[in-house]
Amino acid sequence: MYSRRWQGTAAGILIGLGVGVGIGVLLAPRSGKETRDQIAGSVKDGLDSAVAKGQDLARLAQKSLEDARDRLRDAADAGEQAYNDARSAVS
Repeated sequence: MYSRRWQGTAAGILIGLGVGVGIGVLLAPRSGKETRDQIAGSVKDGLDSAVAKGQDLARLAQKSLEDARDRLRDAADAGEQAYNDARSAVS
């Protein structure tokens, strides 16, 4: 039931978007070429922004991975030290 509601909402959004774009193009105060150039520029800006955000997320993921690796290495060293201390105490 939820899936159908979601599909109906998505279809409504897509239809509304299509109608809005159609009306916008018809009522645009610019020529077709100018409008296409503006749309192409907006799409390029959006793609550039998405690429930059992706690069930021990749850097954040890399840093998180390095931090986790360091914490794991520290925990392993602490475990090894505790083992050696316990082994020395028993001997």
